[in-house]
Amino acid sequence: MKRIEEIDAMRGFALFGIIMTHMFQGYPASFTPPKYVGFNMIFPIDSVSQTIIQNLFVGKFYAIFSMLFGLSFYLILGQKENSSALKFAWRLVLLFLIGYIHHIHYRGDFLTVYAVFGMALIPFRKFPTKLILILGLFFALNVPGNFIKAIALIQPPVPVNQPGAINPNPVEMAMNYFQLILDGEYQKLLVSNSTIGFINKYNYLKFSGRLWVIPGLFLLGLWVGRKKWHENIEKIPLKKLILVTAFIGIPLVVINFYLSAPANSELTRFVGSIAKDVSNIFIPLLYIGLVLLLYKSIKTQKIVKQLIPVGKMGLTTYVLQSAFGIFIFYGYGLGLLLKLSGTVALLLGLLFFIGQIYFSKWWFSKYRFGPLEWFWRSGTNRSWQTMKVQNSEINNIQITIK
Repeated sequence: MKRIEEIDAMRGFALFGIIMTHMFQGYPASFTPPKYVGFNMIFPIDSVSQTIIQNLFVGKFYAIFSMLFGLSFYLILGQKENSSALKFAWRLVLLFLIGYIHHIHYRGDFLTVYAVFGMALIPFRKFPTKLILILGLFFALNVPGNFIKAIALIQPPVPVNQPGAINPNPVEMAMNYFQLILDGEYQKLLVSNSTIGFINKYNYLKFSGRLWVIPGLFLLGLWVGRKKWHENIEKIPLKKLILVTAFIGIPLVVINFYLSAPANSELTRFVGSIAKDVSNIFIPLLYIGLVLLLYKSIKTQKIVKQLIPVGKMGLTTYVLQSAFGIFIFYGYGLGLLLKLSGTVALLLGLLFFIGQIYFSKWWFSKYRFGPLEWFWRSGTNRSWQTMKVQNSEINNIQITIK
């Protein structure tokens, strides 16, 4: 199956946004204890950086990555009548195993989440296209999560008296985990992430709404595949897409910014969260339109093409980003979590991502797959894949960075 450069570039762009978000946050992947709130606000410019990251990055780039996962599902399984669902399920099992190793080091891992939700995606290959769109929007807009929040506003849950041992204090749990990161307790972190870390991940998915949003984004990606937009990118009205998504998405970002302030009432914040959920669909679509338009332009295509190699080895890129963040912030690395300005962390993330672009370009001049991609593909096919680029292939490889 021939790779589509625009999709690889889009995946690379999504990975850029993901590392920038995580670098600013410090890679804790946990609720920040009250004691450490604002730990990366060292310079005045950090508040500006925080506003940009919170409103234009958080929830936006992972949405692009998730939709691309749904599109990949279509490309691998959905468009082929004789394709094996069992083989795809095995592929997801391998992804979960890779994700598990990643998760025990960084509990913010989403590979395990993608593997689990990907299994649920398999039955949808037979669903009507229109129903896939309806269900995709229903979940991606977090309708179930917002309905639950609305019920809680109208009828608050009845408190249940239970011993503290049964209901541990979340602030105390977060404080203990934060301290493990600061102290660099490697073995204890592995144990924590491999046990309570999965519980915390589920609670985060439920609290943030991503328990519903991620499957919805998968379905929207599948719908894009069904509509063959990836095969007819030149026919997409990009300028119209950009104008419509900007006209809707940007005001929603502003509304969320003002309504979600902690000083506002619970009802006001709830309305702000709805605006955020909707903006997390329109702003990613705006970004997609902009990237595709820049790719289409002769003047800027060369710049956008820099993202192709790093997106082509997206799995390896993502895991290496986590390794870098852990090295920078955790106690068994440089231990800079409480010492590094959020803005400086962003600059480090940008430099590392540029390094990843050059590394991936060099890698693909010698090898056919990224390291983890090769392992994943070999495991899926149950045979070692040819890794090195053959002499006959060298002249056919498109090196996008010169």
